Amino acid sequence: MLRRLAQSVFVVAATYVLVYFVLFLLPGDPIQSRIDNPLNPIPEDQAQAILAYYHLDAPALEQFRLAVVRAVQGDFGYSLTSGRPVADLMAQGIGQTVTLASIALVFAVALALAVALAAVYAPLRSIRSFFRTLPVVMTSTPGFLVGLLLLQIFAYQLGWFSSIRDEGFKSLILPAVALAIGVNAPIAQVLIQGLDRSAKEPFVTVLRAGGVSERSIATRHVLKNASIPAITLIGLTVGELLAGSVIAETIFSRTGLGFMTEQAVRAQDGPMVLAVVMFVAIVFTLVNLATDLVYPLIDRRISLTNASAARSSARQSTSGKSSESTEQSDQSRKVVAA
Repeated sequence: MLRRLAQSVFVVAATYVLVYFVLFLLPGDPIQSRIDNPLNPIPEDQAQAILAYYHLDAPALEQFRLAVVRAVQGDFGYSLTSGRPVADLMAQGIGQTVTLASIALVFAVALALAVALAAVYAPLRSIRSFFRTLPVVMTSTPGFLVGLLLLQIFAYQLGWFSSIRDEGFKSLILPAVALAIGVNAPIAQVLIQGLDRSAKEPFVTVLRAGGVSERSIATRHVLKNASIPAITLIGLTVGELLAGSVIAETIFSRTGLGFMTEQAVRAQDGPMVLAVVMFVAIVFTLVNLATDLVYPLIDRRISLTNASAARSSARQSTSGKSSESTEQSDQSRKVVAA
């Protein structure tokens, strides 16, 4: 755990250094360029305050040191578009984006689980074949196209949702579905492979011989063994949802973190872009750390003190290779006996 924590801190620190270098230390300072812009909307007093805050007359390493000290304290400077503190702007957008991403993650997991179970356990072969090809279709469909189609059908034609008014939770359904469709396909594909592999393991035969129902075998045993590589992908999906919120919030006219990022990139608002990237990096790292903690709860053979063993197990599950069939058979007999 200490090693994984150290790796997480290193990832966040390396991300900050890389993004800061790209935004501020390469030729073409976005802060000075934004202030010198003849169309600059920032008042003179705010421009002078920004210049003094960032110490643009100091050497580059000194500017970086001051930026790191402030970042550790949660201070990411001032927006070059509005002159307001970046922390205040982030606080306004984080709530909406995190809520949208959380709902989209629930939808994505539920959709992936439904597709995978139907692809493996549907009674007709044609239905199973359809659901096996469905993840490929969803992966190949651009996210902006899915969002536009959802708007056209459910907002403009059926009138079930408003494309302008804020209807609370109801306004989150369409953008969350658009995000979920784009990210659930890899999870569904891995689940299908894992269910296929686990359904052929010897412990399934032993459970059937012991009179365990097919539903119990599928949900309590096969799905549990197939879920480890999918959990790895769910951790990666969180970062995709936060990044994908830029498109979803732009299409559905939501003023969350994604919309603010799009505006910041257009205006070359370096401090705002840096803060958003760091927020995504921190969330992404924490979620992946949490997935390492979940592995032992699913499979007790995975040691908490060896995170690499968890990811190795996930890779083995994905490839379909198993070198422990005899051990699993013995464990299955113990389950039936119990």
